[in-house]
Amino acid sequence: MNVRTHAVVGVTAAGAALTSVCGLAAAGGTGDLCSGLDPVLIYSEIPGDPTAMAPGLGIEFTGLLTLATSPDGRWVIFKGFIDDPENDVVVRHDRFGPTAEVVARENQPTAVPGSVHSFLDSDCGINDSGHYAYGSRLEGVDSGTDEVIFVEIGKGQTPAAREGETAIVLTDPFGIGDETYGNSLNSTHVLADSRVAFRADQINNISSDFESALYFGDVPQSQEGEFIDFDVGGAAQVDGFTALSGNTFSSSPDGSVWIVEADIDPSFSSQDAVVVNNVIMLAAGDTIPGTSQPIDGVFAVDVDAQGNWYARGDFPDNTDWAVKNGVLVAMTGMPIAPGSSETWGDAISGLTGYGSITIVTGNTSETDPERDTVVVSAGSGVLAREGDTVFTSTMGDVEIASFSANDVAIAGGDLQAFVTLREVGTGTSLGDAYVEWVQVAGCNPADIAEPCGVVDLADINAFIAAFVGMDPIADLAEPSGVWDLSDLQAFISAFVNGCP
Repeated sequence: MNVRTHAVVGVTAAGAALTSVCGLAAAGGTGDLCSGLDPVLIYSEIPGDPTAMAPGLGIEFTGLLTLATSPDGRWVIFKGFIDDPENDVVVRHDRFGPTAEVVARENQPTAVPGSVHSFLDSDCGINDSGHYAYGSRLEGVDSGTDEVIFVEIGKGQTPAAREGETAIVLTDPFGIGDETYGNSLNSTHVLADSRVAFRADQINNISSDFESALYFGDVPQSQEGEFIDFDVGGAAQVDGFTALSGNTFSSSPDGSVWIVEADIDPSFSSQDAVVVNNVIMLAAGDTIPGTSQPIDGVFAVDVDAQGNWYARGDFPDNTDWAVKNGVLVAMTGMPIAPGSSETWGDAISGLTGYGSITIVTGNTSETDPERDTVVVSAGSGVLAREGDTVFTSTMGDVEIASFSANDVAIAGGDLQAFVTLREVGTGTSLGDAYVEWVQVAGCNPADIAEPCGVVDLADINAFIAAFVGMDPIADLAEPSGVWDLSDLQAFISAFVNGCP
């Protein structure tokens, strides 16, 4: 079991010691992040390495796609490929417990009688309860009903939405009542109350100008063809919801904030836009405060557990930008952190966050081409860098070659990412891997209520609740799965004395 560590020695999945060092991540940093953390290898494609084995199958991974995490950081779900003719799998992994399982596999039976999985979508989602959802194309059923999103909420998998089922409460100038889901259901994720959120495209029996919609359960949140407002006044018609990277529709756990990338030009041209709760916050042609060029395109959007929204894209000269709640946090030529002489390059490939923390991934002005891609906390500095070493039980140290676009996450205060690995020295590719940097946020172990916040009464209440609930975040003295007086003493010491 891989455990959360707080500036102590833990044990990695491969059995090597992991030491975290608390302190400033970079000159000018805030001191609220732990630097010096080693990446812990959890899954990989390295032949013969224990981390290459798909859980419960005895077959090795050949690819990892689309990382999704629960807001509290405990659960991970992803699509992968295995070394088998039926190679699609969906894996659910409990970072703080014994559960690691393949929950769906190509050519295996599904919850729809008489069917097997033909193709598993890369979009998956999971909530803090471990309830998960994923999309699948089926064999053994009529072709008009073979696209399904399955959900599991502790009672076995069931269809949450299926091609051919009624798509209710939609606008249709041809008349409403006969619309059904079409053969494209994607952007799957799970809200805290276990409703499945998703994007339905190519809806049947409806005008082609209205054939896409965003759903929480069976309730649409937005629909193609609707007129929606700009945050600064005026309105525009939604011409479609973008699915370039699959998950371009995401939501906060309680559903109070959702975001989608949309096209708001109903002509044959297109105009990219960032839409939050059905309000256009940014669009191609807008100028972000602090920049001099208009937005040319939007590449990706996201929302975190606290409802902060993120978007990134490029300018007409193909340089990149990234914003949090509409405020610029990274741009080509801008320092990667306050006081840093290293600046962002022209490929910002990832953007996410966790409350006050903002995480940006991209290339930089670093002159060493084998060290010029980084993951940065925008307020403090580099958390991970291309060329950082990763320990494996079979090859010793290997190193990070790249970070997968949109597959870097910070959840529950820990950094997680899909990366590619290479041999140290030779540069030989070792394929995909899932790695963790445990306890990135919350330099003070007592800062539990909101990592990087103020240590106060809220942290005392959060510790008590976590201690009673046997949450790993309260296992402070020596992460061991035992919650006792030593953990209480460790919390009091950290609360009074601050960072060790």
